[in-house]
Amino acid sequence: MNFLPCELEEKDSRLFVRVDKNTAFAVPPDRTQRYGQHKGNGKLSLGLRPEHITEARQTGDPNIASFDTHLDVTEPMGMETYVYFTVNGREVCGRVAPKSGAREGQPMTLAADLNNMHLIDEASGRVI
Repeated sequence: MNFLPCELEEKDSRLFVRVDKNTAFAVPPDRTQRYGQHKGNGKLSLGLRPEHITEARQTGDPNIASFDTHLDVTEPMGMETYVYFTVNGREVCGRVAPKSGAREGQPMTLAADLNNMHLIDEASGRVI
């Protein structure tokens, strides 16, 4: 599981998980009420499994958020390729198709499936 320090913030009546100064993901509407009460608590972590960070493609699902990154390492594994990149000094792993065009040292647009996100209170270690 990838764990990234994050903050919850509200903008235009929507709740966002900010993982760095340039990247914030809209919280899925079915989680807004549950997560909203933790807004302002700076000690949160966003948890996403590698299989929920993939190459960007059109899905029509508003809870899948695209973002741009620079790949540090690619690890071909046959039926899948693991990609590693850094967010705020933390290594993050995603899983893409071998034919996705992932190349070490190159930029890539990835997608985070927020339907499968976890938000953790770092002070208690509990999943919110």
